[in-house]
Amino acid sequence: MRLATGVVLAMGCAGLASISLAHEGHSRAIPPWQMASAWPDRVAATVTRDPTTSFAVTWRTDDSVGRPRIQLAKASADARFDLTAKTFNARTERFDLEIMRQGVGENARQAYSPFNQGLGAVHHHSHIFEKLTPDTLYAYRVEGEKGHWSEWYQIRTAPKTGPMTMVYFGDAQNGILSHWSRMIRMAGRTAPDARFMLHAGDLVDKSDRDKDWAEWFTAGGYWHATPMMIPVAGNHEHIGARRADGSNRKRVLTPFWQATFTLPVEKELPQYLHEQVYDSRLTPDVHVFVISSTLEPFEAQAEWLDAKLAASDARWKIVTMHHPYFTPAAFDRRDRDRERREAFSRVIEARDVDLVLTGHIHFYNRNSQVPAGETPSARVAKGEGRIVETMYVISSSGAKVGGEFPRAMVEEQFLDGIPDQGRLSADRVAGNTPMFQVMRFDGGKLAFTAYTGTGEAYDAFTLEDMSNGRNRIVDGEAAYGDTRYFGNTGPYEDHNALP
Repeated sequence: MRLATGVVLAMGCAGLASISLAHEGHSRAIPPWQMASAWPDRVAATVTRDPTTSFAVTWRTDDSVGRPRIQLAKASADARFDLTAKTFNARTERFDLEIMRQGVGENARQAYSPFNQGLGAVHHHSHIFEKLTPDTLYAYRVEGEKGHWSEWYQIRTAPKTGPMTMVYFGDAQNGILSHWSRMIRMAGRTAPDARFMLHAGDLVDKSDRDKDWAEWFTAGGYWHATPMMIPVAGNHEHIGARRADGSNRKRVLTPFWQATFTLPVEKELPQYLHEQVYDSRLTPDVHVFVISSTLEPFEAQAEWLDAKLAASDARWKIVTMHHPYFTPAAFDRRDRDRERREAFSRVIEARDVDLVLTGHIHFYNRNSQVPAGETPSARVAKGEGRIVETMYVISSSGAKVGGEFPRAMVEEQFLDGIPDQGRLSADRVAGNTPMFQVMRFDGGKLAFTAYTGTGEAYDAFTLEDMSNGRNRIVDGEAAYGDTRYFGNTGPYEDHNALP
């Protein structure tokens, strides 16, 4: 959360207490779960550089709340565990919702957002808890107006040793409240012990529209406040903005991003990449590196990633970005697609990355990179293992799904057992199927399962660390089920018809 870098809005004149706003001769209803009040809402727990001993919290109120407090206690079975709580003052920043400004000085941009006309100003508050004990259950709550407290949220710091679980989502984006809510809630039921939830970009559709963020927070509710989030900015988290004089329009990170999340800042990178590009050593075994794959040039990020990977001694190295640069050249649409591949592929292959987690294309696609000089196989007998280098995954958790592609094309390009120019061979694909993925790390083993919205396993594999830049993979039972194409699944209506 770095609103001080220049996020400002000019507000409309309608009152915050109203649930309908007049605009150009008509009124539009504002759902009660969107409007800010003196009570805290949109509580988000996010990672720091070391989640074994710290975590960050961000929340929202209306602009009547000045500097609220946040409390932390070690959770216990005692009825009044809260009597041991410590109280901290939060950092508060003002955020308006109509004219958005991003950046400072010569880099300052602004964009008018008609979606938010009349919503007025809100306040975002944040705090980072530090010097905590690893693998310990804590309880925290946040305040709005004095005495207006949230419920207590329980959150466990990451462990120094032993197993750890993480959930990964692709794009939520469309039909967020109506459809995506079942995905994140099923994920919570499937992996209640998850310490982290990774969102690989396009969390919302229009990131300058407050209602989209209201839907995202309402759909996730408790699961945004605990466990810790690892948010990744996608192309839909960027908006067009111009200089104050109306010239030189370009894409910038939505001001909602830094208002909503408190994330590590890489000071050696340009300011426009702050809180988009960061790393978090989740545990001594697991290190995650987050990239912003929307804004070129990519060279500065590639250099940063190369240096960070080279310095990491983690057993499992995971790179996450929104765009799957590794897809076949047939999916390239712009020069930036090729530039992205050239910038990141050489670094990831040279630095022994184990997993690359992405979204963007709105179908499920799990790929294995075949070691140089070895013959790939897209299917082996159940229970047999094979050696791979990096695993690449594309996933989408929202109700928007990729266009219907011919079955023959899928089998020819993805399931033929022949690697592409990046030595990638697809192991499992699916269309018309929103999913979430659960990863369980336990020393030198990683168990990966992709689940549908009904909680059924669609794909599964286990990786065993070979400690030489390669892993041994064994596909699970779910990986051998029928492939879901549009032709053999239920009907689908375009996502633009979603609520």
